[in-house]
Amino acid sequence: MSAYHYLQRFYSFPENLRGALNLVPYFQILIYLPFIFHTFSEIAFGVVVICHLLLFPLFFLVFWCKGTKVTAIVLVLNLLGVITSFYSLAGIGFFAFAAAACSAYRKLYASLVLLCVVTFSYLSTAYLTGQSLYVVLTGLFFTAINGLNFLFQLRKYLSNLVIKQSQKEISSMAKTSERERIAQDLHDSLGQSLTSITLKAELAERLLEVDPATALQHILDIKKISRTAITGIRETVSNYKISTLANELASSKFALESVNITCIHHIEATEIPPQVDNTLAMTIREATTNILRHSQASMCEVSLWLDKQLLSLHVCDNGKVVGKVSMGHGLSGMSDRWSQLGGSLKIEFQGGCHIYATIPLK
Repeated sequence: MSAYHYLQRFYSFPENLRGALNLVPYFQILIYLPFIFHTFSEIAFGVVVICHLLLFPLFFLVFWCKGTKVTAIVLVLNLLGVITSFYSLAGIGFFAFAAAACSAYRKLYASLVLLCVVTFSYLSTAYLTGQSLYVVLTGLFFTAINGLNFLFQLRKYLSNLVIKQSQKEISSMAKTSERERIAQDLHDSLGQSLTSITLKAELAERLLEVDPATALQHILDIKKISRTAITGIRETVSNYKISTLANELASSKFALESVNITCIHHIEATEIPPQVDNTLAMTIREATTNILRHSQASMCEVSLWLDKQLLSLHVCDNGKVVGKVSMGHGLSGMSDRWSQLGGSLKIEFQGGCHIYATIPLK
């Protein structure tokens, strides 16, 4: 590993934590705020700079460590806070980073114990340096309160990461299972037919000169079997192509929530004709695609209800509409499909996108 790649890895957080920690290093500038508002000596500034040069790599390193190594680094960061506090109020910033580093232990009880040690060290140092009540309250905010918030926010981020990973694994397993089912269906559909075709072809070949009439009958049977097999394959493929409302609702919810868009369903259970069910599914799919591609929404709501034999669908989001909006080919095609079934589809852009579809059920 080259020196550049080594430094790049060293001055970064573990991949599973980068989304939660990327902005944290930028807050180190707060360490120098006391020097802006108060007079200071060259020695005090020099001590803070030297301690900061130690703080910067240690704060990255602690999240790559486990167990006692985390404890050791947190205690070193805590010591830097104690040292700098005797020279400047910048020590509060060092204690704040020591408090944040406590979460690197990954175990709640151990992290809380380390946070208590850091908070106690700060209070003791504040007493010895004669800090005012206002400064102590500010320091407690950056140590105890901010440390607790940082700890629980990081644990929540990791929990959500595990959930998303589990969803990906479940989706992958479902796809694998579906592929196996398709393979089994094709095997069941074609296996016997192809075996019969092979046997009859061999018989026809042997009987072609001895008994041409029987050979011809076998050839006609091959023709019949192959046609039956083609019909079976078409029916199998047709079944795969038909989308159902239930499947599309589940797929839509998974796709939207995987990008942090809350998806809410209000579905009244009712018997829906297959053609209408398929059109509903295609409409949900098209609406989901538009939300993912063009919307900046954080919420999507799908409602389906039946009122006096009139089935109504409403899909809405809270995305922002920028500029002039026109219906694309997908939504235009959906509108045509609803018209062919005797229904209607309407789209409005007010506070997001609203898709209304209605159809009378006979």
